[in-house]
Amino acid sequence: MADRQVTQQTIHGLLAKLSDPDADLRYMSLNDLYDILTGSQSTFLTHDRATSTKLAEGLLSSLDDQHGDVQNQALKCLGPLAVRLPFESLTPLLEKLATLTASQTIDTSVPNTALRVIVDTLPRPQPGQPASQNAITAYSAVSKILIPRLSGPTPSASRRRGSVVKGMMEKDPSRGFSSDAIDVLIKVVTCFGPLLQESELAALQASVMAIIQNDTAGTVVTKRALTAISALVLHFSDSQLNSFVSTLRDTLSSDISMVQRRHLIAAIGAIARTAPAKFGPHLDTLAPFVFSAVGEYNIEKAD
Repeated sequence: MADRQVTQQTIHGLLAKLSDPDADLRYMSLNDLYDILTGSQSTFLTHDRATSTKLAEGLLSSLDDQHGDVQNQALKCLGPLAVRLPFESLTPLLEKLATLTASQTIDTSVPNTALRVIVDTLPRPQPGQPASQNAITAYSAVSKILIPRLSGPTPSASRRRGSVVKGMMEKDPSRGFSSDAIDVLIKVVTCFGPLLQESELAALQASVMAIIQNDTAGTVVTKRALTAISALVLHFSDSQLNSFVSTLRDTLSSDISMVQRRHLIAAIGAIARTAPAKFGPHLDTLAPFVFSAVGEYNIEKAD
């Protein structure tokens, strides 16, 4: 008990220094917090919501620090903190970071990076093994907060009727699509894919395909979206994959722009490389559209 009280006092003292005018002191305080969070003396945080919440708030404020080294050290602390947080403290942290990704006043790559750091650190299901209770708890937080924000607009926490929060994958009028948000989605699928519900996979698929089929999506964003859809397909059920292939076929059969057609064919190629065994049986359905697009006339023209 005495050791716990000493650690609590040390943490509170270090948090107080995060607002010091001296950037070096802020950095060193975060470095000391990292040492505590990665040591055995911090295990009590799982059962100390008050202290863990203050820690999360302190790190969130440091993410907006004007000094890059301080920001990076705060990001480094978020991973070990996340595995110490009780569920009741983890979900608000994810919510606040997800909200910051829509900010018009800060560099939104920072909260997106923070989300990836946290998701990557959380307990996850292991191949060939039943998911542990810790992995299920971590997935529950991700499912409750991140997946809805990635798959579309969500009701605002404010009580204004009809108020919604923009989805992380939506196109921003001034910034366009966010490749950072797509990277968060990829991290979620990579870490928790086996636990994702079919409805969640479908919603994430719709968000990713909306980018792939958008004529205004840039090259970098499109490439990340192709990686995302390839990661998602690995976890599709047979019926979901059949439906996805049918939609691809119908879309390619319709009157779409050359850019959309090129992006969809690129998606077929990316998925075929990532999940050949799963996707292979469907290539007979989609191959004619690929061959048609790269037919003899187009090949000669390219030469």
